[in-house]
Amino acid sequence: MAVYTPHKIILFGEHAVVYGYPALSAAVDLFARISVIPSRNGAQFSTFVNRTLNYLGLKDVIVKVETQVPSGSGLGTSSMIISGILYHERNYDKESLAREAFEIEYSVQGSGSPIDTTTIVAGGYVLTNGSGGIPLWTVEKDTRKWNFSSIPAKAIDLVIVYTGSKGSTREQVAKVRKFYERGKLAKDVMESIGNITSEGAREVIRGNLDKIGELMNENHSELKIFGISTETIEKVVSLGRNYGYGAKLTGAGGGGAVIILPKDREKLRAKLREMNLMFFETATTNVGIFRERQEPQDLGTQSG
Repeated sequence: MAVYTPHKIILFGEHAVVYGYPALSAAVDLFARISVIPSRNGAQFSTFVNRTLNYLGLKDVIVKVETQVPSGSGLGTSSMIISGILYHERNYDKESLAREAFEIEYSVQGSGSPIDTTTIVAGGYVLTNGSGGIPLWTVEKDTRKWNFSSIPAKAIDLVIVYTGSKGSTREQVAKVRKFYERGKLAKDVMESIGNITSEGAREVIRGNLDKIGELMNENHSELKIFGISTETIEKVVSLGRNYGYGAKLTGAGGGGAVIILPKDREKLRAKLREMNLMFFETATTNVGIFRERQEPQDLGTQSG
């Protein structure tokens, strides 16, 4: 038996969501196949994997993760693996699975939000701390609360570009936290990102690609203030703005991935290939984590 888990992107609101502002995330049609296999050695190299196996009381096993997407890409790899291991070994309803996966991830990172685990488990578009949508569940941690709802909207095509360097979620979250604690500017930026997210959710429901792209550009410009972009991210975002409706970093930043809402696909492909970057042509999906005994033909289409 294997478990299939989608990767996820954040369309709007990363980092701001940690402080209770809205965010809009989505599962994407890039799936990883996760299996837990008996092994005499049982050695693991990932802190997330070891913590999850210890939580389950599992020994003498290895975890096999099959995906074309690099770790540290900002597409929810750690949440995906934790959720996949838990669901491989135990029966859960979606809410319980999302909660337990977040608790394990939080115990490793010491910070963060449950947006990744909820999106990977639920699938589709997930609005966090926003108004509207179909209520999913609420997660509380310390003094913070995240209210999740599902947003009914059509799938949108995306190009996800890996910038070639891994972004550390822990490091970037800590960087933003220091900025946030300094004073009013960071809080104003968070407020602006929250407003962008609320408007973005409405435009996703409408399917207005021009406006979605415009808001992605605005969101990225706000995130740059926190110092979490890189030279490569900026080059890719510039390509996305020239040959798409809009573009932005997704996830923690400091490397990782950029998402582009494509318009002129042929020119965009050519430019990304000139930069020798890995990219995936995909779309959002309503499918969340699931068990499957039959191996699918394709776990996602890599281009480049």
